Amino acid sequence: MIRSFGVPEDDIGFWAGLAWGRLSDRIGRKPAIIFGLAAMLSCTIVFGFSTSVQMAMLTRCLVGLLNGNVGILRTVVAELVPEKELQPQAFSLLPLAWNVGSIIGPAIGGFLSEPAQKYPIAKGGFFEKHPWALPNLFIAAISFIGCLLGFLFLEETLPAYRRRYDPGREIGKRIEALFYSSNSQTISKTSCDLREAREHNRSKPLTWSQILTPSSIRMIILYVLVAIHHITYEQILAVLLATKVHPESDPISLPFHLPGGFGLTTSQIGLVFSVIGLNQIIAQLGLFPKLARKYGVRKLLLIPAFFDPVFYLLVPYTLALNGPVLYVAWGILIPVTSVSIVCTLTSCVILATNTAPSAGALATLNGLSTSFAALGFTIGPSLFGWLFSVGQKSELSILPWIGLSTVALSMWIWLPKVEEERSNVDDENDSEATGTDSEDNQSNGESGSSEALTFGTN
Repeated sequence: MIRSFGVPEDDIGFWAGLAWGRLSDRIGRKPAIIFGLAAMLSCTIVFGFSTSVQMAMLTRCLVGLLNGNVGILRTVVAELVPEKELQPQAFSLLPLAWNVGSIIGPAIGGFLSEPAQKYPIAKGGFFEKHPWALPNLFIAAISFIGCLLGFLFLEETLPAYRRRYDPGREIGKRIEALFYSSNSQTISKTSCDLREAREHNRSKPLTWSQILTPSSIRMIILYVLVAIHHITYEQILAVLLATKVHPESDPISLPFHLPGGFGLTTSQIGLVFSVIGLNQIIAQLGLFPKLARKYGVRKLLLIPAFFDPVFYLLVPYTLALNGPVLYVAWGILIPVTSVSIVCTLTSCVILATNTAPSAGALATLNGLSTSFAALGFTIGPSLFGWLFSVGQKSELSILPWIGLSTVALSMWIWLPKVEEERSNVDDENDSEATGTDSEDNQSNGESGSSEALTFGTN
């Protein structure tokens, strides 16, 4: 819908991710997430009832401005699963959900949009006046479910606020008790107070100089570069597939002039990207965790970074192929690039998370990387779309692909210094566990002394 208005709104995410990541370090993860979902719910409903370009643009911008949950959710995953051996599986869940939504979402949107023109039962009246209301109401319903589930069952993961009274969780625990019972250990009030004090001291928001360590800056730069060349690749690929086959008056002239495209229909392009999405789901769910356990996250970033520039340069040369050879070439390119996207993006997120100096800096760091990546999402497709047009009008049609390869190669400026770092959040949890064990031992000792005294008196 917003694309039909010709209005770019991606740059709104730059400020949203930065502001909400920093705020969640101060007020807690759960309030920020629930507020983001509630804001999305409200703005989406208004967006569905938009009657002008200005109204649609304003509400769409508000969705991006008031919802910075991408970076916060990564932080929650990092705090829930600090163990490095479990991070590949945990950090695969968010991209997996995104890929599933990317496949299902457009289908649902297409099915529900403009129902008055598609279904006789919806002709006239409400849906005639508001053709975009139904899909947006459906999205709002999903947001409401997410908001409700978060209110009832989401635990606060920011250490400073883990002991804060949460009415939603109290209700959620009662609901959970209807289905199963759990054995809970009682902790002395003194022990809770000591642990809460330690957590509060560790979780105070840090200054920017403390957050932006050399390792953190390096990983943010790499994440932005990865986001730019992978997202731009998918955008330019869609343009290449849609562009008409070159006319006879403008033939292919190797090695640098391969004009035109494949001339596919929108349905065929949708099928291609559905296959790409399916490949990414398989790679995210079944391949990445196993490879990360065997080779480590750092290698899963380095290996694709070596092959990406090569594959980008090979893509335009498939225009010179015909018959079975063409299908074999794309049968190799699609799975390999899909695995590369999964490995590099997920590896960058994990490595960037592990560079956080403490749990109190996680959301700010994730918000910062998400913000700059959003800026890259805006600049990359626009710049390389322009290069694609320039290349088609000149004798250097592979110009955008050379540019993509250059961006991918630039990662090697920072890649050699990337280390498989131990998570600082894991270190803090280890310290907390040690402190807890000491307190428990002390408590057990006091309890034992009391029992011995009572026994002796008896």
